[in-house]
Amino acid sequence: MKFILFFLTLLFAFSAHTQPPENTNSSTNFSNQESLEETEIQRIAPSIEMDSVSMKIKSESTRDYKNVTPKRSKESKGYSSAHKMQSKQLLETESKKVKYQSNSRSPSIMSQQIMDVEVEKLKEIDDQSFEYHLYNYVSGNYDEKRQESLYKAQSIDAENQEVQKLMVANSLVQGDLKSAKNNLILLANNGVLSKETIAYTEDVLISAEDNELLLTHGTNDSYGAIYNQQIQGNKFSSIHVVSLELMKSESYRKSMRSKGIEVPNRKSVDVQFFVELCRLNSNKGISISMTFPLAYLKPLADQLIPYGLVLKTGSQKKLCASDLEDLWNHQLNKKNLTKFNSAESKNYARNYRPTKKILNDYYNSKQSNYYMKSIGVQKTKKKKPR
Repeated sequence: MKFILFFLTLLFAFSAHTQPPENTNSSTNFSNQESLEETEIQRIAPSIEMDSVSMKIKSESTRDYKNVTPKRSKESKGYSSAHKMQSKQLLETESKKVKYQSNSRSPSIMSQQIMDVEVEKLKEIDDQSFEYHLYNYVSGNYDEKRQESLYKAQSIDAENQEVQKLMVANSLVQGDLKSAKNNLILLANNGVLSKETIAYTEDVLISAEDNELLLTHGTNDSYGAIYNQQIQGNKFSSIHVVSLELMKSESYRKSMRSKGIEVPNRKSVDVQFFVELCRLNSNKGISISMTFPLAYLKPLADQLIPYGLVLKTGSQKKLCASDLEDLWNHQLNKKNLTKFNSAESKNYARNYRPTKKILNDYYNSKQSNYYMKSIGVQKTKKKKPR
């Protein structure tokens, strides 16, 4: 029990150093992000006004009267352009708000309502526009029925990075790993899936190698892990990567169930959903990416075992600190500690600190029987002497 308490203390001591939601490179927290977005909304009105003024100036300076559109039509076009811009800004704001939530992957009821209303406005303005098709898919939370909108957005702007990332998600919710692999290679080639993320998530997979499930939180840890699986062939094929982000899709849930993974019967993908997901699959070895926000981990704190770049729970074998020592010295690539020197690599480097701390304490204690046990491991009771 003392050992379990030691790890709980260690977990929360390092919680401030772990990656923020969505593996962002920025140190800006969600509240700051939200304030920035509100400022952006406040700037919408002036930008709309300037857009309308610029259109009027252009019409007044035109000398080719034969091709001049009637004034009412021009005003209508300016009005539509302004409202299109406003809807786009609001949709971007709500999408970011959902992305950086620390306790849920699903949009709030209010956020969903805002997105639905603004998508309808974009449809009324121009149902063939890139913005309408992109946000029609985004607001659908990976609904397979809306994939035609994603394909149309791709046909309009195939170079758009958000479209490229969503194409990966759409492939994964359908269980089309071949298409997902091709799209992930595209993301890696154009730098959207960074070399730092690829190196980091390879170490996540190495840390999770003895377990059946690897639970990931956002886009980077999910895409990076699946990329490594697909590129490295059979090396990590025994691990099922389960993305909490993609659990918003009913198609993805169905795909997970077909692999023998129990999925909670909850609509909202939040902390409660995550805790129940772990409980339903406790008969399996589960690894949890350290990129999960602390809100998800607190309810399971007495059941988590830090090991490399994951927290292990569920059905676990006994782990000796010498196993962790071997993982650290001979298996992890640690490129974000030794090779890369970007802001992103420095963020990832923080998640290696718990293992370094554990090993330092192990060396200082000189205890060869230094075991990590989950709460589910039954201790052998000693027989009382007669």
